[in-house]
Amino acid sequence: MNRINAKGFTLIEVLISLTLLIIVLGAVYSSFFSIQRAMERFEGVSLKYHEARTALDIMRREIDGALLKNPQAEADTMPKASFIIEDRDMFGKSTSSLQLTAFSFRGGGLNTVSYFVTEEDRNLRLQKTENPSSLKSDGYTMDIIEGIESFTVETLFNNKWVKTWDTANTGQLPEVVRISIEFDANGEIVKLTEYAKPKVGKQL
Repeated sequence: MNRINAKGFTLIEVLISLTLLIIVLGAVYSSFFSIQRAMERFEGVSLKYHEARTALDIMRREIDGALLKNPQAEADTMPKASFIIEDRDMFGKSTSSLQLTAFSFRGGGLNTVSYFVTEEDRNLRLQKTENPSSLKSDGYTMDIIEGIESFTVETLFNNKWVKTWDTANTGQLPEVVRISIEFDANGEIVKLTEYAKPKVGKQL
């Protein structure tokens, strides 16, 4: 009668197999979490791009619809149309402010719009205040984009880009306005820029 020679695994072989399995699983999990973190960073940067691009597009449309004069405005009843750019600085970063009177690209009404930067724990946030020009109120304020590095508004004057403008002093709207938003994309500073041309000389 033939005897079947059945040979099992030794303890050393089992331990070696378990060690190799642990190493392989560790590499797999490490790769998985690295990919997951990369995807999260990509989604964060993609969202920031979208927010900045959307904000710039809205501002461009509002500046395109800016007005120098509001014939309906009376001294004591309605605010006069204006276009004001102020140069500000926070922690060595450009944080311009912009105030203008323009037609809303959404509803078609005449609004007084302000863009400005606020700070909390050294985190810069671009905000917007908007209210109908026919009403004397503070309007409502909304967050546009947070975690920015700078917000810059400039206008071309005498072939130079300047960071201040006030229709009360100039008596006219700027010909071209350049708006820029900078933000940190995983250690790399990204700058997005949009150009706008106010409707010079046009009235209500």
